[in-house]
Amino acid sequence: MVRFDAESMRSMYDDHSGSLFAYFARRVGRELAEDLLAETFRAAIASYSTFDQSRGSQRAWLFGIATNLLRRHWRTERRRLLALERSASIRADDIDPLIGLAEGVANRIDAENDVARLLRAVVDLRAEDRDLLFLSGWERLNSTEIGQALEIAPATVRSRLHRIRGDLRRSIDSPTSSESQEGATPWMY
Repeated sequence: MVRFDAESMRSMYDDHSGSLFAYFARRVGRELAEDLLAETFRAAIASYSTFDQSRGSQRAWLFGIATNLLRRHWRTERRRLLALERSASIRADDIDPLIGLAEGVANRIDAENDVARLLRAVVDLRAEDRDLLFLSGWERLNSTEIGQALEIAPATVRSRLHRIRGDLRRSIDSPTSSESQEGATPWMY
């Protein structure tokens, strides 16, 4: 257990506020990120006496607080990801008439369809799986740090990330329900 003092908190803020802000901004936008960053440090100050260095680093502890706050704001994050999905969808009038080559247009449509499928798959992930994916991919936390932040074993982090990434690959590679062939059996989980 660590005793709270202003200098320790100032140092913790200086060391970690930038990466926490970036984490929030990527997940929920810059405006809400500022509020969530302030709320993270308010919660950290309030619970600083419970911080146990033997259980993990300050960085992992703060990302744990941040992830819990993000879970409360999932509805906003879900709307943002759905908006990204809609913006990734192509409309016929968006195609630049100068492209001219049918192959180029087809490749662009395929790529945008892949992005839309990926974003839909990310939206459909369980909140815990999204947290793992974002902490690993965007924040570059290693499995030990993620495990500390989310209070799960590093081996569990690695196996869940492996499963999540495989699920996302399959979601891009598999046709949507409207594109699937008659009689195809859907994936069962």
